[in-house]
Amino acid sequence: MEAQPFGDRHTVQKLETVEKYLQAYVTALKFAPFELLYIDACAGSGSSVPKSVLELANSDQGSLEGFSVPVADTDTIIVGSAIRALGVKPAFHRYLLNDTKQSNVDALRDSIRRDHADLTDKVEITKLDANEMLRGICKSYNWRKTRAVVFLDPFGLQINYEALEMLGKTGAVDLWYLVPVFAMYRQVSGDGEINLDGGPRVDAALGTRAWRDVAVVEEQTTDLFSQPHFRSKRAVDIAWFEKVAKERIGAAFQGQVLDETLPLGRNGMQEFSLMFAWANTGEKARLAAKLASAVLK
Repeated sequence: MEAQPFGDRHTVQKLETVEKYLQAYVTALKFAPFELLYIDACAGSGSSVPKSVLELANSDQGSLEGFSVPVADTDTIIVGSAIRALGVKPAFHRYLLNDTKQSNVDALRDSIRRDHADLTDKVEITKLDANEMLRGICKSYNWRKTRAVVFLDPFGLQINYEALEMLGKTGAVDLWYLVPVFAMYRQVSGDGEINLDGGPRVDAALGTRAWRDVAVVEEQTTDLFSQPHFRSKRAVDIAWFEKVAKERIGAAFQGQVLDETLPLGRNGMQEFSLMFAWANTGEKARLAAKLASAVLK
């Protein structure tokens, strides 16, 4: 299997956080009368090589094109979310994994056959749009008898708000969502222009166009002759998009979104926010929030 060129220290942070939660989750529910699912809609290949490693290799090889590192030959490989989920004990009853790239699906399948052969009958791997995969799962399971942890680590603004609403309506899903807040922010230029292609993706990700009314403002200035002029400018920052995204996730999950987030990114820049929400409104389900809060500390 070949690892994806992706991530760095922030990638490890998010994966370790989710892995800790998964271990606590299966331990807490090991005697519960539910079928337990792990759902990874953007699973990737199962591992990745830090970009910093590839950049170092590039200095020696002259090009990153086609460069890959075999898992067995390096200690720099980052084990991905799906493989980490397969490693927690006790095991989930089913693992529903998905990626849009055939190469990632093939690599993931090979890795599971090699390293987790005892779990292959519990694993289903699909090659679908992540939203389509989530819609199908939400419609297919009896959520009175099922509980699930869903991990969403999308490529850009890939996840539609409609999918979040469906997950919230199950009443049975715990969600970890790596929200691409910088990708949202960068769709608005400093002079207040909303990207014609990216703006609609933000609309779909947040499930509303209302953000546009706040993100851009008209500023009045006067010239030397005291004549008024108006110009547009961006009025929000990355933290604002994080706040709005958390509010929207909360709306999809009946207000049950954790206030704490894990800001992540490279070189001191916040590119993502790892957020947690839980769909079960029962009092006992608040344990999920306590577990999530604990692993975020």
